Order: sequence, then C-alpha cells, then structure tokens
Amino acid sequence: MQAVINIALPFFALIFTGYLAARGRMLGETTVAGLNTFVFYFALPALLLIKTYEAPAATGAVLELLASYYLPGIALFFAALILGRRLFRLRPADAAIQALGGVFSNVGFIGLPLLILLYGSEAALPAVLIVMGDTIIMLGLATAIIEADLGSGRRNMALIAQIGGGVIRNPIVTAGIIGVTLNLLSAPVPEPVLRYGGLLADAAGPCALFALGATLAGRPMSEGAVETGYLVALKLIVHPLLVAGMALWVFDLPPVWASVAILQAALPIAANVYVLAQRYERRPEQISTAIFVSTAAAVVTISVLISWLYTGG
Repeated sequence: MQAVINIALPFFALIFTGYLAARGRMLGETTVAGLNTFVFYFALPALLLIKTYEAPAATGAVLELLASYYLPGIALFFAALILGRRLFRLRPADAAIQALGGVFSNVGFIGLPLLILLYGSEAALPAVLIVMGDTIIMLGLATAIIEADLGSGRRNMALIAQIGGGVIRNPIVTAGIIGVTLNLLSAPVPEPVLRYGGLLADAAGPCALFALGATLAGRPMSEGAVETGYLVALKLIVHPLLVAGMALWVFDLPPVWASVAILQAALPIAANVYVLAQRYERRPEQISTAIFVSTAAAVVTISVLISWLYTGG
C-alpha cells in the first residue's frame, strides 16, 4: 500500500493537475499542442532511447512476452468487434474503433514513465516491444478493417505502405529501435550525449502526464453510459486479466517482464484511438468519453494492481 501512496497517487495527480489547468483556461489550445509536441517528439523518445540503451541484455523471453500480450489482445479485439456488431448494431468501421478502445492502452504517455519509475531500465526493453507491437499490430488491424468497410478505394499495398510509414515516422518507435540496436551492439555513447538525453528524459514523465490531463480537458464528451462502462470494463479489467493469465501461468515470464505486460494491458484507453476515430469520423465523442472515464477509473485499478504486484502477486 505504501507503494501506491508513493508512486501511483502522485502519478495520477499530475494528470488531474493538467486537466484542472486546462479547464481553468490557464492553458490555451496552442500551448497544449506545443506541450504534446515536446513530449511526443523529444521527451518520451529520449526516455525510451536512454533507458533501452541502459537496459540489461535481452533474455529469451521476447517471443513469450509478445505471445502473452498479443494472443489475448487479438482474441479480445475480435470478440469486441463481434459484440459491437451484435449488441450495439454498429457497422464494421465503428465496431473496429470500439474494439480498439478495449485493447489499445496508453503505453506512451502513461505506460513508459510509470514502468520506468517502478522498475527502472529493466522495464525498458519489454515496454518498447509492446509500444511497437501495439502500433504495428493493433492499430494496423483496426485501420485495415475501417478502410475495408469504408471502401475508400486504396489498394492493399498502398494501405500497407501508409501503416508502415506511420510506424516509421513514430518517434517513440524509432527511438526504441535505436536504443535496442545500441544495446545489442554494446556501442559506446559519448557522455555529453547521454547527459543531454537524460535531461530530456527527466522531463518526460511530468510533462507527459500534465499534457495528457490538459488534452483530456479539451476532448468532446457524449452520453452513453452503457457503452462507456462496457469499454472501460474491457480495457481495465478483462484485458489485464487475460494477459495476466498468459504471462503468469501459461508462459511464466520473468517477474519484471510479466509485470510490464500486465500493467501495460491494465492502462486506460490511449489517445491514439480518439485520433483514429476523429480522422475517420467514426464515434469520436463516444471514444473521447471512454478515454476520460477509463483514465479516471485507472487511478483505482492501477493503484490496486501495483499494490498486488509489489506484494509478489
């Protein structure tokens, strides 16, 4: 419980502070956008690159980690896709957005700072694997279903190129790849470069959390308690339970790697789901509401989970 008080509550308090600052009109839209740009293109990539470079050498658990996270994740995605079609009478594109909300965690703005705060550099490699996997697998899967349903006329190769280009241009993914490469090669990095990266990395956690809260304050909200509750339950309860079963009892991952997988699955819905929903104009208000509620509810669920993991499960 002391770990919850010392880590989780201050962590989420920063998100709430950013939310209050934006709601109180202390931050304009341009300021929030600039802060998000700094976090996404500079601070978080530096954090991931430095911590991945400093991480212990990769163990033999890489395939087991990916299987533990993505076998239940993909199964839950398609189950949610079917439920969205039958329970909510959604067309495939809308159901894909809804299903993505049930499995796509905020692994960037919340996950990376939280995991490195909890476990240090040892968490960097499994964290970056999940960040890259989510961007390639889950976001790519949802985008393919949306494109197929909307019939935008893009050829399959063009769609693959578009998704691949988005992955390559993602600075967090790029930083992770560079960090892993330097780690595997044991390449020396000049001390001034490490210190420069360290200064940026130190700003990642506070700025990311504050920026997330400020961004949530500007998102549109909608009614629909049933759909919101359904998505929050999928994301905060069902998804981590499925991953925990695979990580702990099927593949028996190393303790830190198992904790990383479970905590990543237990995080609230990522803002990227809203970006995709807004881009295709498929239920952006409903997704925005679910992101806000899941982030607020995660204060409790993540705190309980951290307390459980710290006592050894």
